[in-house]
Amino acid sequence: MDKSPVKILVAEDEELLRDILALVLSDEGYQVDIATNGDEAWEKLNTDSYDLLATDLFMPKMNGFDLVLKAQCAYPDLKIIMISGGGKEIEAEDGAKTIKYQEQAAEVDVFLKKPYSIELLLSRVEQVLSS
Repeated sequence: MDKSPVKILVAEDEELLRDILALVLSDEGYQVDIATNGDEAWEKLNTDSYDLLATDLFMPKMNGFDLVLKAQCAYPDLKIIMISGGGKEIEAEDGAKTIKYQEQAAEVDVFLKKPYSIELLLSRVEQVLSS
């Protein structure tokens, strides 16, 4: 299956994880852009067209939850994978579609809980893009 036209934006503040995500997705044939925080991701969403946003929850400048809410309003067709290690502030199980954070809720295509395998990441990307 030719995935070259599929464009993914990865928003992750941890450099090593961001680089691994970009490398793995690029190796699968996806076109990948990266953002180091929520503000940078928002700027990229407004200057280019993406099929999928894969975003960490806890990032500086704008967290992933706020980024998701803004992106959904501006780009309702954008597919979204929320990624987080969890914590007391977030209510979501791996594979969930509803994320609860600080008494707010957001719907995403799928929640991916850290740590996760490369195989699970790729499976979730395929699942979201084919839905």
